[in-house]
Amino acid sequence: MKDHKSRLLRGNIADNQFRLFVADTTDIVQKARDIHDLFPLPTIFLGRLITAAALMSSELKAPHSEITLRIDAEGALKGAIVIVNKEGDIRAFPYEPKLMFAEAQDNFLVGKHLGKGSLSVIRKSVNKAPYTGTVQLIDAEIASDVAAYYEQSEQSPSAVNLGVLIDPSAKIRAAGGFIIQQLPNADLAIVSALNQNLEQTPNISDLMDMGLSIEDILHRFVLKNISFQISQESSLRYHCNCSKKSFAKALILLGKKELENMREGINPVCHYCNRNYQFSSEDINNLIRTISEQK
Repeated sequence: MKDHKSRLLRGNIADNQFRLFVADTTDIVQKARDIHDLFPLPTIFLGRLITAAALMSSELKAPHSEITLRIDAEGALKGAIVIVNKEGDIRAFPYEPKLMFAEAQDNFLVGKHLGKGSLSVIRKSVNKAPYTGTVQLIDAEIASDVAAYYEQSEQSPSAVNLGVLIDPSAKIRAAGGFIIQQLPNADLAIVSALNQNLEQTPNISDLMDMGLSIEDILHRFVLKNISFQISQESSLRYHCNCSKKSFAKALILLGKKELENMREGINPVCHYCNRNYQFSSEDINNLIRTISEQK
């Protein structure tokens, strides 16, 4: 398989009649799979959500701002959280990393095993209150749910394509996707041509696995015979910003009484990267002392 480096492209179609976002997330999805030791179905689900979040992060403008995609569902997969910041750092947490079914086909049916639920999009920027928009899942296959979010929350007609291809050992062969958003001035003839191209475009991860770059896929399939321009490219990586200091701040928020029950020490684990932090008895006493000094 051709080596893929995760990256995000931004651009426009037909002289700014559409916005274009396209991403290769292969190595990020592979890292997420490895960190969480994901079984096939959670791998496909989390990979799609990671790709969607990466694409939606294109709208972030302020340094250190971030966007969170959160799915909460009634089915066995339950949901997941993905966070991406302006700098392209992605971290993710699946609720059910080791879900497996006896019927082989069930291990690829994301929508069936999410079922009813919601997609929340949370935008955070430094010194601003977070903004959250939530929609009910349409079919829980992620791409159509993201399209529904844009339609309902931002009145922006969007085509969303997300793909994750894995081999029998759950190695990520390819992962990527694109979002195309129609702007108010779009020519209906170009809309028709674009829809026809989309109908004839194979799954993006299959094309990537064949060795095509995301630019190749745009030229040869998605935007065939339609002019477009890539205006920006940025890198993406799986990176968690956790630290012992951040865990200490969270522990302080629990309060003195709660910390007194932890005097023997604790070893919290980060949900996003599985890193283990050791807080000794002395560490806990220091945190209790900090709380006392704040009063």
